[in-house]
Amino acid sequence: MTNSYTIIIDSVSDFPKELEEKYKVTIVPARVIIGSEDFLDRVGITREKFLHEIVHSKEKITTSQPSPKDFHDVFSKTLEETDHILYLGVSHKLSATFQNASIASRRFKGKITCIDTLSISLGITAIAHHAALRIEQGMELSPLIDEIKEMMKNTKIYILVEDLKYLLRGGRIGRARHAIGSLLNMKPLLHFVEGEIDALKSIRGVEAGYEAMIEEVTRDAQEFGNFVLSGAYGIENNKFERLSKSLQNKIQPLSYFYEPIGPAVICHVGPNVEAFFITKLPESSIEIYK
Repeated sequence: MTNSYTIIIDSVSDFPKELEEKYKVTIVPARVIIGSEDFLDRVGITREKFLHEIVHSKEKITTSQPSPKDFHDVFSKTLEETDHILYLGVSHKLSATFQNASIASRRFKGKITCIDTLSISLGITAIAHHAALRIEQGMELSPLIDEIKEMMKNTKIYILVEDLKYLLRGGRIGRARHAIGSLLNMKPLLHFVEGEIDALKSIRGVEAGYEAMIEEVTRDAQEFGNFVLSGAYGIENNKFERLSKSLQNKIQPLSYFYEPIGPAVICHVGPNVEAFFITKLPESSIEIYK
Protein backbone atom coordinates (compact mmCIF):
# COMPACT_ATOMS: atom_id res chain seq x y z
CA MET A 1 0.00 0.00 0.00
CA THR A 2 1.35 3.45 -0.87
CA ASN A 3 -0.83 5.30 1.66
CA SER A 4 -3.58 4.37 4.09
CA TYR A 5 -5.82 6.75 2.17
CA THR A 6 -5.66 8.62 -1.14
CA ILE A 7 -7.14 11.88 -2.42
CA ILE A 8 -9.45 12.00 -5.42
CA ILE A 9 -10.88 15.25 -6.83
CA ASP A 10 -12.53 16.25 -10.09
CA SER A 11 -11.23 18.54 -12.82
CA VAL A 12 -13.41 21.46 -11.69
CA SER A 13 -10.78 21.90 -8.95
CA ASP A 14 -8.23 23.25 -11.48
CA PHE A 15 -5.61 21.44 -9.38
CA PRO A 16 -2.07 22.31 -10.57
CA LYS A 17 -0.42 19.59 -12.67
CA GLU A 18 2.81 19.64 -10.66
CA LEU A 19 0.90 19.00 -7.42
CA GLU A 20 -1.13 16.24 -9.06
CA GLU A 21 2.08 14.42 -9.89
CA LYS A 22 3.93 15.25 -6.66
CA TYR A 23 1.20 14.04 -4.31
CA LYS A 24 -0.29 11.34 -6.53
CA VAL A 25 -3.73 12.98 -6.47
CA THR A 26 -6.23 11.40 -8.87
CA ILE A 27 -8.42 13.75 -10.92
CA VAL A 28 -11.70 12.59 -12.44
CA PRO A 29 -12.35 14.64 -15.59
CA ALA A 30 -15.59 16.38 -16.44
CA ARG A 31 -16.68 16.34 -20.07
CA VAL A 32 -16.54 19.36 -22.34
CA ILE A 33 -19.00 19.28 -25.24
CA ILE A 34 -18.45 21.48 -28.32
CA GLY A 35 -21.21 20.97 -30.83
CA SER A 36 -21.27 17.23 -31.49
CA GLU A 37 -17.76 16.61 -30.15
CA ASP A 38 -17.19 15.31 -26.61
CA PHE A 39 -13.85 15.81 -24.82
CA LEU A 40 -12.48 14.83 -21.42
CA ASP A 41 -11.46 17.96 -19.52
CA ARG A 42 -7.66 18.24 -19.04
CA VAL A 43 -7.26 15.06 -21.11
CA GLY A 44 -8.92 15.28 -24.52
CA ILE A 45 -8.73 19.01 -25.13
CA THR A 46 -6.07 21.58 -24.36
CA ARG A 47 -6.96 24.75 -22.53
CA GLU A 48 -5.66 26.78 -25.50
CA LYS A 49 -7.95 24.99 -27.98
CA PHE A 50 -10.91 25.37 -25.65
CA LEU A 51 -10.33 29.11 -25.22
CA HIS A 52 -10.14 29.51 -28.99
CA GLU A 53 -13.41 27.61 -29.41
CA ILE A 54 -15.34 29.48 -26.71
CA VAL A 55 -14.23 32.83 -28.12
CA HIS A 56 -14.65 32.08 -31.84
CA SER A 57 -16.89 29.05 -32.34
CA LYS A 58 -20.60 29.33 -33.10
CA GLU A 59 -21.17 25.82 -31.80
CA LYS A 60 -23.02 25.25 -28.53
CA ILE A 61 -20.45 24.66 -25.77
CA THR A 62 -21.35 23.03 -22.48
CA THR A 63 -20.12 20.54 -19.90
CA SER A 64 -21.25 17.24 -18.43
CA GLN A 65 -20.28 15.89 -15.03
CA PRO A 66 -18.54 12.52 -14.61
CA SER A 67 -21.12 9.74 -14.35
CA PRO A 68 -21.47 7.32 -11.41
CA LYS A 69 -19.78 4.73 -13.64
CA ASP A 70 -16.85 7.07 -14.27
CA PHE A 71 -16.39 7.46 -10.53
CA HIS A 72 -16.91 3.74 -9.90
CA ASP A 73 -14.14 2.85 -12.34
CA VAL A 74 -11.70 5.32 -10.77
CA PHE A 75 -12.61 4.31 -7.22
CA SER A 76 -12.23 0.61 -8.03
CA LYS A 77 -8.79 1.06 -9.60
CA THR A 78 -7.56 3.32 -6.79
CA LEU A 79 -8.65 0.90 -4.06
CA GLU A 80 -6.34 -1.70 -5.55
CA GLU A 81 -3.47 0.41 -4.18
CA THR A 82 -4.87 2.06 -1.04
CA ASP A 83 -7.11 1.26 1.92
CA HIS A 84 -9.40 4.28 1.73
CA ILE A 85 -10.30 7.20 -0.54
CA LEU A 86 -10.93 10.79 0.46
CA TYR A 87 -13.01 12.39 -2.30
CA LEU A 88 -13.20 16.20 -2.24
CA GLY A 89 -15.95 17.39 -4.57
CA VAL A 90 -17.23 20.57 -6.18
CA SER A 91 -20.23 22.20 -4.52
CA HIS A 92 -23.42 20.20 -5.08
CA LYS A 93 -25.22 23.52 -5.66
CA LEU A 94 -23.25 23.98 -8.88
CA SER A 95 -23.06 20.47 -10.28
CA ALA A 96 -24.37 16.92 -9.90
CA THR A 97 -20.74 15.73 -9.76
CA PHE A 98 -20.76 15.23 -6.00
CA GLN A 99 -24.04 13.34 -6.15
CA ASN A 100 -22.64 10.98 -8.80
CA ALA A 101 -19.49 10.35 -6.76
CA SER A 102 -21.61 9.62 -3.67
CA ILE A 103 -23.75 7.15 -5.62
CA ALA A 104 -20.64 5.34 -6.85
CA SER A 105 -19.06 5.31 -3.37
CA ARG A 106 -21.94 3.28 -1.86
CA ARG A 107 -20.75 0.18 -3.67
CA PHE A 108 -17.49 0.16 -1.70
CA LYS A 109 -18.90 -0.35 1.82
CA GLY A 110 -17.33 2.45 3.79
CA LYS A 111 -14.01 2.62 1.95
CA ILE A 112 -14.71 6.07 0.52
CA THR A 113 -15.27 9.33 2.40
CA CYS A 114 -16.99 11.95 0.24
CA ILE A 115 -16.83 15.61 1.29
CA ASP A 116 -18.76 18.33 -0.49
CA THR A 117 -16.32 21.25 -0.25
CA LEU A 118 -19.07 23.78 -1.16
CA SER A 119 -16.36 25.31 -3.33
CA ILE A 120 -14.98 25.39 -6.85
CA SER A 121 -11.69 25.73 -8.73
CA LEU A 122 -8.75 26.85 -6.57
CA GLY A 123 -10.98 26.87 -3.51
CA ILE A 124 -10.93 23.07 -3.82
CA THR A 125 -7.21 23.15 -4.65
CA ALA A 126 -6.43 24.84 -1.30
CA ILE A 127 -8.24 22.08 0.59
CA ALA A 128 -6.81 19.24 -1.52
CA HIS A 129 -3.27 20.63 -1.18
CA HIS A 130 -3.72 20.86 2.59
CA ALA A 131 -4.95 17.27 2.69
CA ALA A 132 -1.97 16.13 0.62
CA LEU A 133 0.45 17.82 3.03
CA ARG A 134 -1.25 16.16 5.98
CA ILE A 135 -1.21 12.73 4.35
CA GLU A 136 2.52 13.21 3.70
CA GLN A 137 2.89 13.85 7.44
CA GLY A 138 0.94 10.71 8.27
CA MET A 139 -2.12 12.38 9.81
CA GLU A 140 -5.10 10.12 10.45
CA LEU A 141 -8.23 10.69 8.41
CA SER A 142 -10.55 11.80 11.22
CA PRO A 143 -8.55 14.86 12.40
CA LEU A 144 -7.88 15.79 8.77
CA ILE A 145 -11.62 15.85 8.09
CA ASP A 146 -12.04 18.20 11.06
CA GLU A 147 -9.43 20.56 9.57
CA ILE A 148 -11.06 20.40 6.15
CA LYS A 149 -14.44 21.33 7.59
CA GLU A 150 -12.86 24.27 9.40
CA MET A 151 -11.26 25.44 6.14
CA MET A 152 -14.57 25.12 4.31
CA LYS A 153 -16.21 27.49 6.79
CA ASN A 154 -13.40 30.00 6.31
CA THR A 155 -13.01 30.25 2.54
CA LYS A 156 -13.84 33.37 0.56
CA ILE A 157 -14.09 33.46 -3.23
CA TYR A 158 -14.31 36.59 -5.39
CA ILE A 159 -14.99 36.32 -9.11
CA LEU A 160 -14.91 39.21 -11.58
CA VAL A 161 -16.64 38.35 -14.85
CA GLU A 162 -17.22 40.33 -18.03
CA ASP A 163 -20.96 39.73 -17.94
CA LEU A 164 -23.54 37.20 -16.77
CA LYS A 165 -24.38 35.56 -20.11
CA TYR A 166 -22.38 32.37 -19.50
CA LEU A 167 -23.76 31.91 -15.99
CA LEU A 168 -27.30 32.52 -17.20
CA ARG A 169 -26.91 30.18 -20.15
CA GLY A 170 -25.54 27.38 -17.98
CA GLY A 171 -28.03 27.88 -15.16
CA ARG A 172 -25.26 28.40 -12.60
CA ILE A 173 -26.38 31.89 -11.57
CA GLY A 174 -27.43 30.77 -8.06
CA ARG A 175 -28.28 33.51 -5.58
CA ALA A 176 -27.08 36.17 -8.01
CA ARG A 177 -30.37 35.78 -9.88
CA HIS A 178 -31.97 38.40 -7.64
CA ALA A 179 -29.48 41.01 -8.87
CA ILE A 180 -29.61 40.33 -12.61
CA GLY A 181 -31.31 43.62 -13.42
CA SER A 182 -28.70 45.75 -11.69
CA LEU A 183 -25.77 43.73 -13.08
CA LEU A 184 -26.62 43.36 -16.76
CA ASN A 185 -24.99 46.62 -17.84
CA MET A 186 -22.19 46.49 -15.27
CA LYS A 187 -19.12 44.36 -14.61
CA PRO A 188 -20.34 41.91 -11.95
CA LEU A 189 -18.23 41.07 -8.91
CA LEU A 190 -19.48 37.76 -7.56
CA HIS A 191 -18.73 35.76 -4.45
CA PHE A 192 -19.69 32.43 -2.91
CA VAL A 193 -22.31 32.07 -0.19
CA GLU A 194 -22.92 28.58 1.21
CA GLY A 195 -21.67 26.90 -1.94
CA GLU A 196 -23.43 28.97 -4.58
CA ILE A 197 -22.75 32.12 -6.55
CA ASP A 198 -24.11 35.41 -5.30
CA ALA A 199 -23.72 39.01 -6.43
CA LEU A 200 -21.42 41.08 -4.23
CA LYS A 201 -21.15 44.37 -6.12
CA SER A 202 -21.84 45.90 -9.51
CA ILE A 203 -18.72 47.57 -10.86
CA ARG A 204 -18.10 50.13 -13.56
CA GLY A 205 -14.90 49.10 -15.31
CA VAL A 206 -12.13 46.57 -14.81
CA GLU A 207 -9.95 48.81 -12.63
CA ALA A 208 -12.77 49.36 -10.16
CA GLY A 209 -13.36 45.60 -10.13
CA TYR A 210 -9.74 44.90 -9.27
CA GLU A 211 -9.80 47.50 -6.52
CA ALA A 212 -12.95 45.99 -5.04
CA MET A 213 -11.45 42.48 -5.02
CA ILE A 214 -8.22 43.68 -3.41
CA GLU A 215 -10.20 45.51 -0.75
CA GLU A 216 -12.22 42.39 0.08
CA VAL A 217 -9.22 40.04 0.14
CA THR A 218 -7.12 42.43 2.23
CA ARG A 219 -9.92 42.65 4.79
CA ASP A 220 -10.20 38.86 4.88
CA ALA A 221 -6.42 38.53 5.34
CA GLN A 222 -6.50 40.83 8.34
CA GLU A 223 -9.35 38.84 9.85
CA PHE A 224 -7.89 35.39 9.12
CA GLY A 225 -4.29 36.00 10.25
CA ASN A 226 -2.90 32.77 8.74
CA PHE A 227 -4.23 31.87 5.32
CA VAL A 228 -3.54 30.63 1.81
CA LEU A 229 -4.21 32.72 -1.29
CA SER A 230 -4.79 31.90 -4.95
CA GLY A 231 -5.27 34.03 -8.03
CA ALA A 232 -6.91 32.51 -11.10
CA TYR A 233 -7.70 33.65 -14.61
CA GLY A 234 -9.38 32.71 -17.88
CA ILE A 235 -7.63 34.40 -20.79
CA GLU A 236 -4.07 35.31 -19.77
CA ASN A 237 -3.91 38.79 -18.32
CA ASN A 238 -0.51 40.25 -17.47
CA LYS A 239 -2.06 43.10 -15.54
CA PHE A 240 -4.00 40.77 -13.28
CA GLU A 241 -0.92 38.59 -12.81
CA ARG A 242 1.07 41.61 -11.60
CA LEU A 243 -1.81 42.65 -9.39
CA SER A 244 -2.05 39.18 -7.87
CA LYS A 245 1.70 39.07 -7.19
CA SER A 246 1.56 42.53 -5.62
CA LEU A 247 -1.30 41.42 -3.37
CA GLN A 248 0.69 38.33 -2.36
CA ASN A 249 3.65 40.50 -1.34
CA LYS A 250 1.37 42.84 0.57
CA ILE A 251 -0.64 40.36 2.65
CA GLN A 252 1.93 37.52 2.90
CA PRO A 253 -0.07 34.26 2.61
CA LEU A 254 1.54 31.08 3.90
CA SER A 255 0.91 29.48 0.52
CA TYR A 256 0.18 31.10 -2.86
CA PHE A 257 -0.99 29.78 -6.22
CA TYR A 258 -1.51 31.60 -9.50
CA GLU A 259 -3.21 29.23 -11.92
CA PRO A 260 -5.31 29.15 -15.09
CA ILE A 261 -8.98 28.29 -14.80
CA GLY A 262 -9.82 25.19 -16.83
CA PRO A 263 -12.50 24.54 -19.45
CA ALA A 264 -15.03 22.97 -17.05
CA VAL A 265 -15.27 26.24 -15.12
CA ILE A 266 -14.67 28.75 -17.95
CA CYS A 267 -17.59 27.24 -19.83
CA HIS A 268 -19.90 28.64 -17.13
CA VAL A 269 -18.22 31.94 -16.21
CA GLY A 270 -16.76 32.97 -19.55
CA PRO A 271 -13.18 33.39 -20.76
CA ASN A 272 -12.72 36.94 -19.43
CA VAL A 273 -12.66 36.09 -15.76
CA GLU A 274 -10.32 36.74 -12.83
CA ALA A 275 -10.73 35.43 -9.30
CA PHE A 276 -9.19 35.36 -5.84
CA PHE A 277 -9.54 32.53 -3.34
CA ILE A 278 -8.51 32.99 0.30
CA THR A 279 -8.77 30.31 2.98
CA LYS A 280 -8.01 30.57 6.67
CA LEU A 281 -5.77 27.77 7.95
CA PRO A 282 -6.50 25.84 11.14
CA GLU A 283 -4.15 26.99 13.90
CA SER A 284 -3.03 23.39 14.40
CA SER A 285 -1.63 23.26 10.85
CA ILE A 286 0.40 26.48 10.56
CA GLU A 287 3.77 24.76 10.98
CA ILE A 288 3.39 22.64 7.82
CA TYR A 289 3.38 25.81 5.67
CA LYS A 290 6.51 27.37 7.17
